[in-house]
Amino acid sequence: MNCPLVSVVIPTHNSSRTLPQCLKSIRDQTYNHIETIVVDRFSEDETERIARKFHATLLRKGPERSVQKNYGARLAKGDFLYFVDSDFILERDTISRCVRTCGDLDGVSTINYSVGHGIWGKSIALQERFLAHDSTIQTVRFIRKKAFLELGGFDKRLIIGEDLDLYARLLERKFRVGNANAIEWHIGEPETLKDISRRSFYYGKAARSFFRKRGTSGVRQLSPLKPSLFWALIKTGSKYIISLTIVDVTRWMSSLLGLMLSEK
Repeated sequence: MNCPLVSVVIPTHNSSRTLPQCLKSIRDQTYNHIETIVVDRFSEDETERIARKFHATLLRKGPERSVQKNYGARLAKGDFLYFVDSDFILERDTISRCVRTCGDLDGVSTINYSVGHGIWGKSIALQERFLAHDSTIQTVRFIRKKAFLELGGFDKRLIIGEDLDLYARLLERKFRVGNANAIEWHIGEPETLKDISRRSFYYGKAARSFFRKRGTSGVRQLSPLKPSLFWALIKTGSKYIISLTIVDVTRWMSSLLGLMLSEK
C-alpha cells in the first residue's frame, strides 16, 4: 500500500514548555510516514534543542504564524500538510484518520478539545467540547499541499483567524472538504482570569484586519459569545454556567478594549 508523506508544520515562539509533548505525540502516531517541521520565530528558549532531540527539521521565520506556516509549507516534501500548534497533542490515530478520510477530498477538519486545569481552564475545556462542531469556527488543518499552494496559503496579513479565513476560502473556491473525526488536545489554555484577559486583549488588537476581510461573518467567527453554547449548558444543567459566563464576559471586554486601542 502506498502511504503518502505527511508534513507536520509547527509554528513556534518561546513554546518549549509544551513542545516536547507535541512532538512526542507526533512521534508516537500509528501512521509513520511523517516529516516534522518546526518553524521557529527566533525563540530564545530550548526550542532548538527540543526540535533536534525529536529529529524535527528546524526553520527560522517570522514575524507571525501565517508567514511561519506558509514558509514551512513551501519547503515541505509531503503530499499532505498538517498544521499543528506547539501546544497541541494528538491522539495516536489522528494522522491515520486524516489520511484515510481525505481520500478524494482536498482537506479535512479535525476535532479540537482542550485540557483545562482549575475552574477557569475547565470552563474553557467544556466550552471547546460543546463548540467542537460549531459551523462558525471550523478550520482545515490537514490539507493537500497542491490545494494549499493553489489557494495561496494563509493570508500573511492576518495575525489571528488565518485558519478560519483559509477554511472560508476553500469553500468559496469550491475545494472539497470533510471532517476526519480525528482528535487534537489543546494543552495551552490560560488558567487564570488575568491570563485570559491578556490573551483576549492581544487577539482584540490583532482582529481588525480579520474583520475588514471577513466582515460580519468574521465577527460571528471570533465572537467569544456563542448562543448555542449557553443553550447546551442550560440543557445539560452544567455547574460551569456561571464560571463560563465570567470567562466569556472577561474575553469579550478584553477583546473589545484591544480592538478599540488597535490602529485603524
